[in-house]
Amino acid sequence: MTRAAAIVVMLGSGFSPLVVSAEETVTQAEVMVSIKPLGLIASAIADGVTQPAVLIEDGASPHHYALKPSAMRSLMEAKLVFWIGPDLERFLDKPLARTSAHTLALMPGAAQGAGEHEKEHDEHGHAAHEDEHDRVAETDHHDDESGHEHDHGGLDLHPWLDPFNALAMARAIHREMVALYPAQTERLDRNLARFEASIATTDRQIGEMLNPLRDRGFYVFHDAYTGFVGHYGLKQLGYFTLEPSQKPGARHLAEIRTRLESQQAVCVLSEPQFSGALVESVTSGLALNKGEVDPLAIGVRLTPSAYTEFMLDLARRFERCLGSQS
Repeated sequence: MTRAAAIVVMLGSGFSPLVVSAEETVTQAEVMVSIKPLGLIASAIADGVTQPAVLIEDGASPHHYALKPSAMRSLMEAKLVFWIGPDLERFLDKPLARTSAHTLALMPGAAQGAGEHEKEHDEHGHAAHEDEHDRVAETDHHDDESGHEHDHGGLDLHPWLDPFNALAMARAIHREMVALYPAQTERLDRNLARFEASIATTDRQIGEMLNPLRDRGFYVFHDAYTGFVGHYGLKQLGYFTLEPSQKPGARHLAEIRTRLESQQAVCVLSEPQFSGALVESVTSGLALNKGEVDPLAIGVRLTPSAYTEFMLDLARRFERCLGSQS
């Protein structure tokens, strides 16, 4: 069977998310978040005040999710709900309209506080950051010319992977929680200050870790890492699929194979909740480093330090894949 034929077979039979059973049910809480990454940030701010609950269980995709009756009941009883916004969690549009809880979308630019992203970039003084954004723009332009256009209107649907976006989200969460728990303002202020300091330290560590690897090309499984890649100036050459539920075209996969064969990439990163058969089919026989990354923090416990630990782990996975010699 030819390589092109093998890819077509994979499109028909091997492209499907792994079914991951929920290890825990949604618990009732006054503060709820839609997805685990927001739970990591909210837990840092809410430490010692309340324990946020995550609506979507580990392993489930926020792109296409059916809300369970028990989760709907928890949502109805919550007082405060944080989500990214309708571009990611489309299934929450109608349920959130039915709840009496105060809701806040944290997509940068969509909510008060989340638009502080550019201010953060200026304040932290990353000298090379404009160059990094230019590099990402060039990569996106190349993908557009190849016919693999983004269909999210230019939005990054995984904004928490940029630590400055996470800071803006944390500040928005802090404001809403102060309004809900005014007697806990001092504690919430301390928690925010601790989170800000931890972000500054972690961002510096990750920058030092990845800066030597910025010229090493790589592919990811799906288009989730724009914020992380842009923030740290990494050389992402493309992705296998725009969205996990979408099957990539045979032509697109053949183009990836050609670029891999020409040694433009040193690393391919897959994701744990999706079958690796497709990636294996395209990369078979090539001397490439392979790694696994997860943008949704599957298996990460909600603790005050969980977000920075998650980001450090993500960075180490990139470092291993980009830095190892095949």
